[in-house]
Order: sequence, then structure tokens, then C-alpha cells
Amino acid sequence: MAEQGKAGWNAPRVRAYGFRLGLLLLLWWILSGSTSDWWFGLPLAAVTAGFSLWLTPPARFMLRPLRFPAFAIFFLWQSLLAGWDVARRTLHPGLPLRPEILHLGLNLPPGAPTWWLMLTISLLPGTLSVRLHDQQILEVHCLDSRLDVAGSVRETEVQIARLYGLQAAFSSGGDRA
Repeated sequence: MAEQGKAGWNAPRVRAYGFRLGLLLLLWWILSGSTSDWWFGLPLAAVTAGFSLWLTPPARFMLRPLRFPAFAIFFLWQSLLAGWDVARRTLHPGLPLRPEILHLGLNLPPGAPTWWLMLTISLLPGTLSVRLHDQQILEVHCLDSRLDVAGSVRETEVQIARLYGLQAAFSSGGDRA
């Protein structure tokens, strides 16, 4: 958030501006259906692209679109397994639950990769991201602390690192703070 007000035109900002301007001009052309109104569309797109840079600066980390199908398969498989586990526990007469809040150290850099991890964990049945402390410690609520929740979070962290093309040194084992 602190970087939103920063002015200055470095190479990433110029590339982001050009990309956004191009997309807006393409959108203008598709919606207007003609090239006769460029006298209005071009300045409007230029101002809008500049305003979008002020509201949303260029991202520090970029998703790798070619790696998204592998992540989607991972996510769907984990959702299926976790959903089956939650359904089994719900239908079991003894309702075998041991809820707990775990504190897990993160290896992903702050920003979009960490947020993607938190959202992914919250979308999987049986776990919920509760809070992020100092961009390093993630609180996770789990239905059963006897499961290897820390290992599952680490595996998800590795998948997200691949999705962003990050080379991170991931610690082995679960970190409980």
C-alpha cells in the first residue's frame, strides 16, 4: 500500500503502462466497433491506464500462466481429498475432531504469493487461514491436529512457489511457534 503513491517511471512501470494502455485501446476498439472515434478513445485510455497505475502498481511477482494447469490439478485433488475427510468425520458417530490453531512459519515472500497461499488454504475443507503475523507466521485453524496440516501447508507453499516461478528454500517438517 505504501508504494501506491510513489511516482516515477522505471522500466516495470513503463511496461505495465504500455500493456494496460494496449488492453484499454483494444477494449475501446471492440466496444466502439470503429476507428473513427480514436480522438476520444486514445486520450481516455491513456488517462485510465495512468490512473490504474496509481491505484494498482505493477506486481512484484507474476503468475506463470503455463504452470496454472498443474496448480489447478493439485488444488482440485487436495479439495477432493479434504472434502472426503470432512464428510467422513461429519458422518462418523464419534465425530473424531481435535480442532487447533497452528502457527506456521512461511517461506514464501510477502505479497501476492503469501496471499495466494492463505486463500488456497482457506478454500480447502478442514483448514482456514486465520491471521498473518509480520508477513512470516501464519495462523491456521484445522479440524484435526493429529493430521499433518503443517506438511500440507508446506506442499501447498511449494506448489504456489512453482506457480510464481520462485526458487525458495523450503524447510522440512512442520514449524509450530
